[in-house]
Order: sequence, then C-alpha cells, then structure tokens
Amino acid sequence: MDNEYLDDYAQKEREEFGKLESAIKEGRFTYGKDRYPSDERFFKLQDPVAVTVGAETTSWDSIWAQIPFSGSLILLIPPYSQRIFEKVFFEVSEIPEVIDFIKKSGRLQIALNNTPLAYAGLDYMKPLLEQLRPPYCHGAPGFIFETEKEMKKHVHVFFTLASVKFLKFLKEATSRIDSRFYEATLIQFQVTYAILKAGQYFIAEDIEDLLIDDPVKAFTLLCVCRDFVVDPITDLRSNIRNHGLENARRAQMLPPFYRPQLRFPCEIGKFLMEKMTYAPKDMRGCNQMIDNYDAYDLRKVQSALNEAIITNCPDAVNRSAEELSEILDNIWSDRTIPRRIENMKIGLPVSIAAVGGIAGLVTGGPLGAASGVGIGDFLTKLGFKVGEKTIEKLFDIKGSEVAEKVAKLRTKNYQANIYDFQKKYKGKIKS
Repeated sequence: MDNEYLDDYAQKEREEFGKLESAIKEGRFTYGKDRYPSDERFFKLQDPVAVTVGAETTSWDSIWAQIPFSGSLILLIPPYSQRIFEKVFFEVSEIPEVIDFIKKSGRLQIALNNTPLAYAGLDYMKPLLEQLRPPYCHGAPGFIFETEKEMKKHVHVFFTLASVKFLKFLKEATSRIDSRFYEATLIQFQVTYAILKAGQYFIAEDIEDLLIDDPVKAFTLLCVCRDFVVDPITDLRSNIRNHGLENARRAQMLPPFYRPQLRFPCEIGKFLMEKMTYAPKDMRGCNQMIDNYDAYDLRKVQSALNEAIITNCPDAVNRSAEELSEILDNIWSDRTIPRRIENMKIGLPVSIAAVGGIAGLVTGGPLGAASGVGIGDFLTKLGFKVGEKTIEKLFDIKGSEVAEKVAKLRTKNYQANIYDFQKKYKGKIKS
C-alpha cells in the first residue's frame, strides 16, 4: 500500500467523522438509533452487532466461537506487524478465505482501531484494506461531554502528570509490541482521562496519583477504564461488547458501581462449539453452527448459560477457564426437568384418578370447587383445552406435554431454556 492510497483513505475517514460531528451539533443524530460507522460501511450487517474487546478476546479460535451468537461480530484489527497478526489471528495465507466469508455471510466484520495512516508499511494487510475498506471505529466526539476548550484542559493536565514517569514507561512497554502503538495508545489514554474528568468520575483522581507514583498500575487502570467505562458510553456502533475472562477479571479493580454486568461470551461460545459440532473450532465449525441452529435459539441458550453461571457461581470471574468449563458441564447436564417429567408421568395419572369425579373436575364442578381449583382449571392455565374430554382421555393424548409444563413450573428460567434447546436440537448436540 503506497502512502497516497493511505492518505486518501485517512482523509475520507476524517470526512466521515466530520459529518458525524456536524449531525450531532445540528441535532440530526439520535443516540441509540443512529449508528457510526453506518451500516453501509459493512457487508450485510445484521443485528445484534457485537464488537470484540481485549487481546485475549480476539484469539482466532475465540472469534469463531463468538460469531454464531451475534448477528454480526466486528473484529477490531490493530496495526500489528505480520508476526503478531499471525500469532493472534490467522495466517496471512488465509486472508482471501476470510474476506470471502465476510462478503458472503456478513457474520464477521472487520474494522480498524486506528487511523489508516497507522497501517503504513503493513503490506500483508493490503487485501483486507483494499477489498473491504474497513471503517475506522471512532467513539463519540469529546464535545458531547464538555466544551472543546475544557476537554483540551483535561488533556493538558494528563500530559503534565504523565511526563513525570508515565510517558517513558509507556514508550518502553509499547515498543515490545510495535513502536507504532505508542502514539495510538497515548491518544486512547488521554481521551479516556479527559472523558472521566468531564463526567466527574472520581476514579480520575486515582489515575492522577498513579501517573506519578506507579506507572504500571496507571497503565492497567487506564486500560480498564477505557474498556469498561469510556468505550461503552462512547460506542456508537455495537449493541454488545464481548470481553474475555481475563479482561473481566481486570474490571474487578473498578468500584462496584462502575463494573459491567458479567458476561462470558468466549468461554460459553467455546463450550457450545464443543457440545454442538464435531468440526474443529474454525471457520468450518462456525459455518456448521450457523447452518444447523437458529440464531435466536443460540443467543437464548447462551444467555441462559450465562445466567446459570452467575446464579450458581457468583465468584465465577475469579475461577480458571478449566473451572468454568466444569461449571458449564454441570449446568448442561442438569437433569432436574427430565427427572420431574419422568416422575409426573407415573404420578400425575394416579393423582387424577384418586381425586374421583373426573367429569366434574374438568368443568370445575363440586369436587373441583371443594379443593379451590379444578384440575381442569389448572390444565387450562397451562394452555390445554380440556372442556370436551375427560382428564383421563386428555392425559392419554397430552400426558407428556402436561408433565413437561408442570415440571417447568418451579424451575429457574435458565433451566427451562437450556432444556428446551436440548430437546429441540436432540440429535444435533453431543450427550
């Protein structure tokens, strides 16, 4: 890629961002409805849109495990050297296949997390940039939080404090990855600090102290505040932000009311890939899941498993990936509802017969009234039409459905949702 191409690319991105700024100032941008970058900048974009966050979230096997559980998953590509790119994502030789998958399915999207100029010299990325023309994913402009003059003051304070020790530390730390990350990371951190100050987040005072006293801790806290406080409130594109387990652990250093609701998209995605496909954890396995399972059902069962983890293991964020896998296995293998169904298939007809006066119970007759509610009324509330049949006849026909609905009455929602998924896809999941 020559510099002229990247200059033109960057200029057009600046123009797009300028249009966003104008729309916001003129009241033509509606938060929560309008999106930036626009849908047109992507290929077949589908809701809900998720974005990957954090280095460990973007390992390639994790990406394929996340894709089936969102409409489209945006992968933010940093200006990595080829060596690091292949270590984190995939071999450069696979780029044509990935581009084809993006264009055909729309389930994976590519976006830049830096200005196109930062990708100068990375010729291996040429097919990605030229064929997909991925947008630079800006957050909302700073002036929505405070005047530009005040925001510049906050940035000045940040540089004054950072110049004591932090800038030297940051340059050394980022050079271990790639020298071009120093400027990019510095811009992210100054924006993070300025928005925290504008929003009167008291944690900004902790950052101020650490910039001088402990650059390592300052770096960690700035990363956490960027990922869990600032980015979510400035994100104008995605509905969901996917964090990995390590990133979620780091969030625990935030005060409780700053912490996001715990989600385990990577761990649950990998677990379900194991349960539902025999293909490797790659594009082939991802395609198999997309082809064989309804997208709504996948999102629903993922949500149910997440709820189950939080309910049964409140300290899950402190567990290892292996422990989480074991917890998920126990949840997946829970036999509460099947066991209750088997018991009711035996016990419910006997109970009905023992009551006597079957016809009266169906119509809410004397014996039904004596007990407060007829069995007919009870079954009607479960969604069954019983007026034209005796209970015994009904149970012969609808016994399994009756038992199943009764079995679910006192179970947790996540148990019922996981059971429904396993029942619907019986034969398409591993035991």
